[in-house]
Amino acid sequence: MAVTKTITLDERTARIAKKIPNFSKWVRLNLLDLEHKQTGQIEEFHLAEPQARKWGPDKDKCNPHLTSGLCITCWGEL
Repeated sequence: MAVTKTITLDERTARIAKKIPNFSKWVRLNLLDLEHKQTGQIEEFHLAEPQARKWGPDKDKCNPHLTSGLCITCWGEL
């Protein structure tokens, strides 16, 4: 379930954020990366819900053609 958060940016950070496609996704991934660095643990983060993961040899991966990008948990970083 998604939780909506609002942030306040100054002019400089607003210009930076404007250049990042899918800023929300970028924030989510960077928060997960920070958590991993702090704890050393990785919790799976998928772009698709479990019932939609029907790709790959075992039919358990997110769609590799999602408009939101490639699921790093399923497909790794290319």
